[in-house]
Amino acid sequence: MSYGVFDDTFWWLADEDNIHRQISKFVTVLRDEQDSYYADNAVFGGLYNGAPPHARFLQGSTNYALMRQPRLTFNIVHSICQAATAKIAKHRPAVSFLTDGGSFSQKRKAQLFNKFIQGQFYDMRIYQVAQRAFLDSCIYGTGAVKIFEQYGKIKAERTPPHELTLDPLEVENGNSPRQLFQTKRLSRHVLAEMFPEHRNSIVEAAAIEENEYSEEDARKSDMIQCHEAWHLPSGPDATDGRHIICIDSITLLDEPWEKGYFPFAFMRWTENPMSFWGNGLSKEVKGIQVEINKLLARIQEQMHLATPKVFIEDSSKIVQAHMNNRVWGVMKYRGTPPQFFVPRAVSGEMFSHLDRLVERAYEMTGISQLAAQSKKPVGLESGRALREFSDIESERFMVVGQAYEQLFLDISEQIIELVRDVSSGDGSFTSKSFDRKTGLEIVKWSEINLDHDEYVIQVKPVGSLPQTPAAKLASVNEMMLNGMFSKEEAHQLLDFPDIERANRIKNAHIDVIDMAVEKMVEEGEYIGPEPYMNLELGIKRVQAAYNLAILEDVPEERRELLRRWISQADSLLGATKPPPPMGAPPMPGAQPGMGMPPGLPPGPPPGLPPGLAMPPAPGGGLPLPPAGPPGAGGLPPGLPPGMGNLPI
Repeated sequence: MSYGVFDDTFWWLADEDNIHRQISKFVTVLRDEQDSYYADNAVFGGLYNGAPPHARFLQGSTNYALMRQPRLTFNIVHSICQAATAKIAKHRPAVSFLTDGGSFSQKRKAQLFNKFIQGQFYDMRIYQVAQRAFLDSCIYGTGAVKIFEQYGKIKAERTPPHELTLDPLEVENGNSPRQLFQTKRLSRHVLAEMFPEHRNSIVEAAAIEENEYSEEDARKSDMIQCHEAWHLPSGPDATDGRHIICIDSITLLDEPWEKGYFPFAFMRWTENPMSFWGNGLSKEVKGIQVEINKLLARIQEQMHLATPKVFIEDSSKIVQAHMNNRVWGVMKYRGTPPQFFVPRAVSGEMFSHLDRLVERAYEMTGISQLAAQSKKPVGLESGRALREFSDIESERFMVVGQAYEQLFLDISEQIIELVRDVSSGDGSFTSKSFDRKTGLEIVKWSEINLDHDEYVIQVKPVGSLPQTPAAKLASVNEMMLNGMFSKEEAHQLLDFPDIERANRIKNAHIDVIDMAVEKMVEEGEYIGPEPYMNLELGIKRVQAAYNLAILEDVPEERRELLRRWISQADSLLGATKPPPPMGAPPMPGAQPGMGMPPGLPPGPPPGLPPGLAMPPAPGGGLPLPPAGPPGAGGLPPGLPPGMGNLPI
């Protein structure tokens, strides 16, 4: 591959024989230009760890022995970064794949997509890796997660910022870089297993000198320096995208790079509009932390010097053995008696200044000092008040929380692209997913290979139930007061507060019906109703699922399974219903549906033909025969025709 006049200028246009030299030289030049950035990162890391930066380079010197001595510290940087990580990165956001008005097949694939990516998250330990990257963003300002394929599996690892190098001219004013380098120390034997065709060159490569300041203490190591470089394509049809893995002496991998992104997902504590790198909490409180360290060193020194003293005049004759700690001890002297002096150790202003610095550090970053010390505010006793306080406090970190959620979206997109590449042949890539309803399930990529324009990815935060026993018991009490648990269930949970299992038991009658619907609609497997199910609720839910199946164009044979379930459940429900209560026997000769006036005994009144009833007399007396029309002896109202004047 030759590009003429550009070969000596741009590394991604160089030939394979010289590209490793170009990359090694170019990375060295870039890191020298940005030496202040890497020096600041070393300072931030030292402040977080509570150790002076570059301390390992000073071994053997007189200053190193002084730095190794125990000293009084108040690591505000460590406290703030840990509190922020515990507050935000404790959440485990999940991604969901949605189709916009898709068919039943597309929605089924989207559901499998959710299970597939969630299984990949747990297999790759994404949540643990993302927490470490989040902590990097707190310390250095930027955290990075690398997504890559190795030995047929998708993996993720946290990448510290000091391993990454970019061209500062490309990222002015916050622009995205076009080239990126990762310089990492690897075991030569691990690297030789990854590239067995270059084993001899890797094994014979020069090792890294651990101590570059003292030749006497230098030692050889198994670790060697490896560069990995990416250059993005310059356009949709450009062919200058390139991916290189090399050491200083040989190129190990040279392949085209057709993707429009680097295999990293980045997160920043706060965005820097003038740079690619973000700003972290350490940078915000760096000055305060340095001042606190100086102040504590002075306090410690003064405390050590402020020991009680005894002033004795030269002409006095005092036996020093008499100066002891005996009660009612006797001290003999001649001349001037000794004077005991207890100096004031430290001025109160120094401690007040120290407290002000600590308060300012928490105020600047927005981290609650109570949260950093695991204390609750005074006066907030109820769970509702504590949750309200947490919501108000979390508003300060809303943007940071959204950036943390976006990190998982970026990771998901790169996982999907890598799976497409790995499964481009037979599509046999699988993912293990676990669901509390369906258990362990193996999802094949060949069953869910949706195109990019068939779905959208959204993130949904997953809230977790309280984890500590005290918090669980408080939740049980609130749920009981809200009517979610009975007193008996609450008493049982007080002994063993497994709230999740209690909720599963509460919802089991719904979950078993939904499981049957899912089996019938999605897998075509019939799960019939049972008499001990909540059949009335089941018929309603299956009817709703049937209507939805019509709208989603579910195949007819699966809709038939739903109709079969409803019919069978209705038959079981009719068989288990008790018969309706029996009413009073009808009067002899009475027409069906005709009742008796209230207050009359069963049967017809004496003297009346069977089947005739007489209305009660006014005032509650005996019933009287109805009067007919004047002069005609008409029929009583309500009697059937054909019944004339009846004898009384």
